[in-house]
Amino acid sequence: MTPYKVNITYEPFALEPEYIESNRAFIANMALDKTQMVLDLACGIGTMTDLLLNRKKEITVTGIDISKESLTIAKDNFSKVGAFGATGSAVLSLIQASADCLPVANRRFDAVIMGNSIHLLPDKDRLLNEINRVLRPGGFLAFNSSFYAGTMPKGTEKFHHEWMKQAMSYIVSKDLNLRKQGRAGIPRKRGTVPGAFSHHWPSGKEWQNILEHHGFAIRYTNERTVVMTQSNFETIGAYGGFAKIILSGYPVEDASEALQATVAPSLAAVNMKTVPRLWLEVIAEKKIEYGKMGSGTSADSTGKQ
Repeated sequence: MTPYKVNITYEPFALEPEYIESNRAFIANMALDKTQMVLDLACGIGTMTDLLLNRKKEITVTGIDISKESLTIAKDNFSKVGAFGATGSAVLSLIQASADCLPVANRRFDAVIMGNSIHLLPDKDRLLNEINRVLRPGGFLAFNSSFYAGTMPKGTEKFHHEWMKQAMSYIVSKDLNLRKQGRAGIPRKRGTVPGAFSHHWPSGKEWQNILEHHGFAIRYTNERTVVMTQSNFETIGAYGGFAKIILSGYPVEDASEALQATVAPSLAAVNMKTVPRLWLEVIAEKKIEYGKMGSGTSADSTGKQ
């Protein structure tokens, strides 16, 4: 029997047409006429950067991500199209770092963007302090997220519940089969990462309050309906960063396999072919200087560029 193979990187989902088009539509709402220096936080393989450079070729982008693997893919992709420049005057640079501890100088950027990733950072105050620090007054933060209170339209919860139920059943069944063959089962180490619902998901209104508290003025908000296909769910389910949270404690490869393999039967069980999902979109302008807020602590990173 051929072993089940699964790609646990973010690349397959980031290349899905629905993912690309929803981000392209979001970027179309950004005012870039006075924007030159852009920070793409949690840039992954560079989907948002690519869309930005296609919209305005004159901007300079710095991409930062914690994943060395994602940055390697991004570097390979952008090298093929000459985004790093032929004479050293690059329009793009890629740095491995955490989004809440940035190795860049104060007030360096005209805009900071985060494509479907802001929900991954548990300490919102620390993150926004850092964004505030590196963003010039009058610059803007733009992010979207499909993990917020209200993201699931009424009636779609049944698919997500069925998917989680079938994924767990898949792992249990695989574990039992392995043990029957005299092989090691699938270990689960609880507490290794926070569970999927252990952190509060802010609503759109809560995000507005958080941003205003950190010196931002809301300029644009929207809830975009993205109709997600079987392929969308299979690729995001296989992504290791998603799988290790949704099925916390299990080996990532097994969790990714279970989530990918059970999308089709879960859709069939609830008689759905696609599942709509709301994506929150926010664009907020920095109105005050970093350091004048009373809350949070200054994260003055070292190695600034």
